[in-house]
Amino acid sequence: MLQICFFDDTRSARLMPLTLTKPSNMLRVGIFTISKKWISRLKPNLVTRQMPAYMQGVYEAPEPNSEHECLWINGRFLPDDEVANQILALSVDEGLMHGTTPVALRLDGSRSRTIFKAGNIPGSDVTFSETNHGTLLDAPWQVFTENGAQIKEDLKHRSEEFKAVIASSFPNVYFISPEQVFAGSEVRIGPGAVLDASTGPIHLADNATIMAGALIQGPVSIGEHATVKMGAKIYGDTTVGPWCKVGGELHNVVFQGYSNKAHDGFLGNSAIGEWCNLGADTNNSNLKNNYSTVRLTDMETGREYDTGQQFCGTIMGDHSKTAINTMLNTGTVCGVSSSIVSGTFPPKFIRSFRWISPDSEDLYRFDKAIETAEKVMARRGVELTPAYRSMMRHIFEQSDR
Repeated sequence: MLQICFFDDTRSARLMPLTLTKPSNMLRVGIFTISKKWISRLKPNLVTRQMPAYMQGVYEAPEPNSEHECLWINGRFLPDDEVANQILALSVDEGLMHGTTPVALRLDGSRSRTIFKAGNIPGSDVTFSETNHGTLLDAPWQVFTENGAQIKEDLKHRSEEFKAVIASSFPNVYFISPEQVFAGSEVRIGPGAVLDASTGPIHLADNATIMAGALIQGPVSIGEHATVKMGAKIYGDTTVGPWCKVGGELHNVVFQGYSNKAHDGFLGNSAIGEWCNLGADTNNSNLKNNYSTVRLTDMETGREYDTGQQFCGTIMGDHSKTAINTMLNTGTVCGVSSSIVSGTFPPKFIRSFRWISPDSEDLYRFDKAIETAEKVMARRGVELTPAYRSMMRHIFEQSDR
């Protein structure tokens, strides 16, 4: 019996606001979440995860079985097949380092259970060796900079599951390199759509809908039950997660899931959480006028740092929203459940539970915010549980400190 426990180290806070509402292993990069990538490769019998106390009860986290060995995986570590094989070859009390960061360990079940219950980070009394395989996320912007490579890696690893489209099954659709377009079941593609996989693969998950006249250039992944609206223009290195609706122009954007940008407007080099809604003609800047590298605000410390990236747009946490005609500046960081209603450029750093208007920045009342969240989630048949409400309350209380 093989067990996996995902853990978050102190650097995981660098991934906020995306990890304010979920542990890092549940982030989507490429087609799948990080945890799903590992599960596919390691095929464990039990999966669990450490997480902050305020997330307890929101996500599954059974205690490890004390009678069986456990592989501990750093939640912000993206796998490839080579490092998965290295991890499977570890003996008890052996681990792997990626640079200076522990990314994997094998411990016996009894010790694993003790560490798990104490909420400690594993690593003491372990013999580490180095690996140069896999990718370690150290900043939220890496969610989109690594996305195109991860789409390709996910398709390569699970190539037997994905079947190339039969172009004749989709009349009046124009395919370029159809052997690199992979479609699941019940996929719908409207007339006049162009799917160009000459620059990278295009993945359409089960029940995805591509409406008439949409233009898609790979590498791109469209998730389960997601919808690409009529006339949309989607450029490479983009992932549209499950149940999203997107329109307008997208370039190198990752939507985690359940979020909408259903109307015209440009969004580029960005990472958007779940349950977000970008109003009609919301646009973001992804390049500074002087072409210098973009600075982002670290959500944990409130201090700016240089990303080293020339193209960097918006990082947005779950449940945040923009009004129509919103203009987002280069390097905007927006926390959880904030509402941007501004006729001018809003601040580049927006804390959680803020109501941004043209003349002020106010605290978004928790009862009003959670009422909206409950309605939005119910539209997709998802319950806002007491544990989820408690998590959101914690984020709200921390946001004003």
